[in-house]
Amino acid sequence: MAVVIFTRLIAKPGRREELLSVLGELGVATRAEPGCSAFVTHAARDDADVVLGYEVFDDDDAVTAHRATDAVRVARERLDDLLVEAPRIDYALD
Repeated sequence: MAVVIFTRLIAKPGRREELLSVLGELGVATRAEPGCSAFVTHAARDDADVVLGYEVFDDDDAVTAHRATDAVRVARERLDDLLVEAPRIDYALD
């Protein structure tokens, strides 16, 4: 059963474009991973600092493998400086 991850991230004021850039780089790496069928981010329409995204993985093993990648490690280090608070993450099954 596929795992779908929905994420809401709040950038520090004026830093949403930087956040989108970091997530864009992470998305390129993630979409190339076995077991990933989607990694999509969008700037929120009604809030200048919010980014919304979703990822779809084949199963929990693919999610675990994704979290262990260098791309995730690097993105997390960069996100610490860009976010107001920890991302909101919700999981669903497809």
